[in-house]
Amino acid sequence: MVALQKLIIQFYQRNLFERIILYIFLADLLVKIIFELVLGQWSYTQSQNKQWIFYGLLALDYAVSWRKIVNIRISMNAMSIFAFVFFTMVAHGLTMGILLHNAPFEIINDTIPMLMIGLNILRMQSEVEFKDINFKFLLYTCTWIAISTCIIGYIAGLIGPSQAGIAGMVIYFPLWMAALLTLKPFPKWIALAGVGMIAITMGDFNRTTLLFLASVAGAGVLWNVIKRPVSGLIALAAATIILSVGIATMPEDSKTYKRIVGIAEIDLNRRTGSIGERQAEWDAINIKLDKLGPSVEAFGLGFGGVYEVARTHEFLTDYGHAHYSWAWYNLRFGRSGYIYLGFLMSALLSNLLYGLIRAPNEPRHMFISLMCYLGLIYCATYVNAIFLLSGIQFFNMRKIGDTKSNEQPTKAEKKEKPDNIPGSIA
Repeated sequence: MVALQKLIIQFYQRNLFERIILYIFLADLLVKIIFELVLGQWSYTQSQNKQWIFYGLLALDYAVSWRKIVNIRISMNAMSIFAFVFFTMVAHGLTMGILLHNAPFEIINDTIPMLMIGLNILRMQSEVEFKDINFKFLLYTCTWIAISTCIIGYIAGLIGPSQAGIAGMVIYFPLWMAALLTLKPFPKWIALAGVGMIAITMGDFNRTTLLFLASVAGAGVLWNVIKRPVSGLIALAAATIILSVGIATMPEDSKTYKRIVGIAEIDLNRRTGSIGERQAEWDAINIKLDKLGPSVEAFGLGFGGVYEVARTHEFLTDYGHAHYSWAWYNLRFGRSGYIYLGFLMSALLSNLLYGLIRAPNEPRHMFISLMCYLGLIYCATYVNAIFLLSGIQFFNMRKIGDTKSNEQPTKAEKKEKPDNIPGSIA
């Protein structure tokens, strides 16, 4: 009991950045166990359950850490200024939502993610909260949770409408790629785990994930060709072979295969299919704003605002989401939302470039930079993916400097075996 209490205390003493990431991974794992394996629910209906569990864990964190929040000390920098932009967005969205008499629950549902991002950005850089990021702890722990989620999803798929999935995929791939690009030597078991999970789940990758993996891997190979021509060309040949074999062996009825083939058939004039539905959202939002007059066009529907849109196989009358970032900001804040969007993209780009320029060989910097790069891609595909990560892309890397953390090598690192991992969340 004492040992468990000590582990819990140690966990809450970790950087909030690490804890948020683990909450996201644990939410995926718990959903696989409770709702898919035990209750036999369909895996595609679990997004809301994941959000409830994640925000429940985050609420518990705020309750446990109330003393740190009371004693928060804010330093003025680019990221803290951006946090106040989020608070401005919250005030703007709440005002318009209330003035337009939007549904109270929907207003709250839209407010919480925005509010948490701003608060988390400030908390992560506060002296009473800040602790250095242990990259290897995150890599090892998240890999184990991802493996467990993948296995449980596979088992659940044998007995119900579930499937294998990688926990925290939006975070895990930047984490894995950052390790691949910076850790020397790269742990063999991490490599095998990553490749194995990709192979198992390859049948249902979205276009954003595919673009991220392809572009980062391509940039890494190109950089190696420039620095070390012989080994770089070998890596290029190996990557080409792996890609060719992967596409050739991929089932033609898999969603990933259809998405790859569909890229060549994209027609922005269509209003059906995944891309067409996004275009339809943009059209419908503009129609709704135009009907409500110039003031709503300028300031949006606010939090809780909904509109009507025709999907490929259905017509939604109370739809409150949008995939494109410019569509979402237009929906919530009208034309003035483009200013907020400019701040969002500037913050992502700023953190991305800072990590790549100041410490390209530092795993923690590379990880956050890749998170920001993926965030920029999601601005054009599904902006909510940025908000649901609760601000971790906006960690102020200037606080961790350019030198590597003083992590002591573990037996796992020396042997490159998963038997012992640094730390535990119990």
